[in-house]
Amino acid sequence: MGTSMKILHVAETLKGGLETYLRLVSGFQQNSPVISQAKFILPGPVEWLNSQDTHVVPTARSPLALASYAAEIKKIIRSERPAVLHLHSSIPGGIVRALALLGQVPAETKIVYCSHGWAFDQVGPAYKKSIYRWIEWLLSHWSDAIICISGHEFRVAEKFGIKRCKCIPNGIQPIAPISENTVAPKVPARPRRVLFVGRLDRQKGIDALLDAYARVQPGFKLVIVGGAVRNDLSLARSSEIEFAGWLEKDELEEAYRSCDAVIVPSRWEGFGLVAVEAMARSKPVFASAVGGLVDIVEDNRNGRLFALDALDDVLREIDRISDEELQRMGRAGREIFEEKYTADRMNAAILDLYKESVQ
Repeated sequence: MGTSMKILHVAETLKGGLETYLRLVSGFQQNSPVISQAKFILPGPVEWLNSQDTHVVPTARSPLALASYAAEIKKIIRSERPAVLHLHSSIPGGIVRALALLGQVPAETKIVYCSHGWAFDQVGPAYKKSIYRWIEWLLSHWSDAIICISGHEFRVAEKFGIKRCKCIPNGIQPIAPISENTVAPKVPARPRRVLFVGRLDRQKGIDALLDAYARVQPGFKLVIVGGAVRNDLSLARSSEIEFAGWLEKDELEEAYRSCDAVIVPSRWEGFGLVAVEAMARSKPVFASAVGGLVDIVEDNRNGRLFALDALDDVLREIDRISDEELQRMGRAGREIFEEKYTADRMNAAILDLYKESVQ
C-alpha cells in the first residue's frame, strides 16, 4: 500500500439520509492525509462538492437506462483507477459488482459496499425478499468488504450467510448540548410537544401514528416535520396536530430544541437517523422495535421501544410520564450518542476498513 489512497464513491440516488452520510464522508476524506483523492459519481451536482471531484451520471430505472449507466460507470472506473470503490445502495452495488464478476473492474481496485438498509429486510412480498437475499449473497463474493450501518443489519447479513461484513454505525456531527443552567423554566401552560421527523409514507409509520393519536386524543401536541413523497397514504388530520412540512436546517434545529420527546413509529429501518439526531440534542426517543432502532434506543434508558400495535399505550405513557423522567432519558441519550454515533467515529472506522482492504 502506498502512503495515500484514491477513493471513488458511487451513489445512484441522494434520497433520505444518504446525502447527509456522503456529505460527512466527503468532508472527512478530502482532508485526510491518508487519502490522496476522494471523488464521487452522483446523479446530479451538489453544493458540497467541487465540480472536479464529481462525475455526474443521471440515472433512471428502465433496463436501457441502467445499461447506459453501467457503461458510463465502467468508463469512469477505468479512467480514475481508484484504490477503493465505495458503493452506496443496491443499484450501484449490483451494477458495479456485476461488472467485477465479468472482469470489468481493475483487479487492483478494492470494492467496499454499503446497502444503507438491506432491501430484503423491508416489508414486502416474500418472493421479492428471497430474490434480493440471493443476489446480495452472490454479489458479496465480489466485495472486499461490506459495511452494515447498524448491529441489526450485521445480524441479518450473518443470518443469511453474507460474508465480509463489518458493522460501522452511521454518525452525525455533534451538536452543542443545552446547558441545564441556561434553560428557561418550563411554562406550565405550554402543552408537551412530541416531534415526528421524516417522510410521510408507510415505511415511517406516520399513518399508524396519526390514527392512534385520533383514537387516544392525548394531551400533548404532535408536531409533524416532513412531507409526502409517494402520496400513497390517506392521513388523518387534526387541529391538535401541527404539520410543519419540510424545514430548513435552522428551523429543524428549533423544532428539535423545542420538543419534549421524539417519536419514531417506523415499520422498518436499516438504521434510524432521526433517533440519533434526537439523542444528540438530549431528547428521549420513543421508537418502534424494528431494524436498527433496537440498537440505538436502549429501552428505559434513553427512551422506550414498542411494538407498533401498542402505539395507543405509548401515547398514553408519553402523556403520563414526568418531565424529570423525560429529561433523564434525554441526558442518557446524549451520553450514548457521544460514545457511539459521532461522525468522527464513523469516518475513522471507514478509513480503517479501507486500509485493511488494500493491504
